[in-house]
Amino acid sequence: LFSVENVSEAVTARRVLVLERLAAMKAMLLGAAAPMIEPDQHCHTPYECPFWAHCTKDKPPRWIYHLPGKKDLVSQLVRQRVTTIDDIPEGTRLSDAQQKVKNNVEWVSSELGSLLRSLRYPIHHLDAETVMLAVPRFPFTRPYQALPVQWSNHIELESGEVVHQEFLHAEASEPRRRWAEALIESLGNSGSILVYSAYEAGLIRQLADTFPEFKSAFQEIGKRLWDLLPVIKDHYYHPAFNGSYSIKSVLPAVVPSLGYGDLAIQEGGHAAAEYYRMVFVETDWVEREVIREALLRYCARDTLAMVELRRVLRGKAECHGGEKVTGVM
Repeated sequence: LFSVENVSEAVTARRVLVLERLAAMKAMLLGAAAPMIEPDQHCHTPYECPFWAHCTKDKPPRWIYHLPGKKDLVSQLVRQRVTTIDDIPEGTRLSDAQQKVKNNVEWVSSELGSLLRSLRYPIHHLDAETVMLAVPRFPFTRPYQALPVQWSNHIELESGEVVHQEFLHAEASEPRRRWAEALIESLGNSGSILVYSAYEAGLIRQLADTFPEFKSAFQEIGKRLWDLLPVIKDHYYHPAFNGSYSIKSVLPAVVPSLGYGDLAIQEGGHAAAEYYRMVFVETDWVEREVIREALLRYCARDTLAMVELRRVLRGKAECHGGEKVTGVM
């Protein structure tokens, strides 16, 4: 499985470049002010820069980088000295999603209502959280493999009652079997299963391959999955999305009373880091319990968000299907 290769020559060739870059980085860190670098595509390559919010805080609300889709067009417009979405020249070829952002009005598709009515009770709202370990700790896993450790399921019954079920594997043992068994029991054999992205579908397919005894159950679950993200992308737009369809952008625009600001954990990367600290780092039991509660609240908020999004969107579809909604700019 392993082989030894001498890469000394390649390393030696790059050593001078590394030393030069380190010298430049040290000089930057010793400087009195942050470097003057205009935010651009390099801020997202090879990973998201944590200073993006800081460097863009003074940009206009309709900054050109809020235009969704591939950023090649954005770079082209920036070279033409276009700074806001409103300044995009007429005749510029835009995708449907980009045109909605440029129009800057709330829009509801005439098909949204029928799509939402196609859901079958009990309606499950599912979110899963994973941890990715650089060094595999469990047999038959690979570096950085997404291992499911948590899920939340808000279940809306036909009566309108909403029931919440959840699971968190809070031990330093192989999590997947217990995660799968608990989820299969929670989802049962009936009802649509709402998710927000294709992530959960991928996890379920992965587990179906890993555990043959769960394959049949997960195949049936896969048939019931209903992804809300592409439905919103194709059938609803609100100016407050700022070109982003992530649930963190969509929720405050559609349901202003419900957000993530009151939570100790507010996004998935932080959740994964805190899970690692709770399970794999020597942490006292009080701190572990604080982290556990924060993880449960965060995951539950994601699925409650789907319940509320669906409720509000259903009302908008009944009132405004196929229309631009006046008064929202």
